[in-house]
Order: sequence, then structure tokens, then C-alpha cells
Amino acid sequence: MCLILTAVAAAISAILWFTVFRDEKYNFQFLTLMYLGATLMWSVDGIFSVMEGEGFFNLSLDDTKLGVLVVTLGLALWAVTFVVRSVKAKRISA
Repeated sequence: MCLILTAVAAAISAILWFTVFRDEKYNFQFLTLMYLGATLMWSVDGIFSVMEGEGFFNLSLDDTKLGVLVVTLGLALWAVTFVVRSVKAKRISA
């Protein structure tokens, strides 16, 4: 479920980046790249799970909680970097 959640988050953030938040001040490329990296990581994990005889997707409750946590922490990290960059930009312009 981690793979599914991060892939959906990557798709949504990429769509928002290319349509709504094209301005670099929003730093949406950072959020998109974080989610794409997590999606790649979970894809590799799924490939190794298949090689060990397990399923590609893990749909357990624990894996769902981990996926929600990863997406939430990615969003929180992006929000912190957005605020820090905004404060720095205001200090420079003032």
C-alpha cells in the first residue's frame, strides 16, 4: 500500500506542479521529487518481494499506516521548506 499511496501522491503533486503551482516560489518540484523517489523505493522493494516469492503489493493495515505516514511526513517537510524559503525571501527583499 506504500507504493500505491506514494504513487498517487506523486501523480497529484506532479499534476499540481505542472498546472497550478508553476511558480518556483512554491517549491512544488521538491514535493514531487520526494514522492517520486519514495515511489521508486517502494517499487524496488516490491520487486525484491516478488523475487522472494511474496506479492508485489502489500495491502496490510501496517503497510497502509506506513504509506500514510510517509505521505504526511513528505507534505510536512515540504511545508517547512516552503515557510523557510518564504521567510528568507522576505528578509532579502526587505
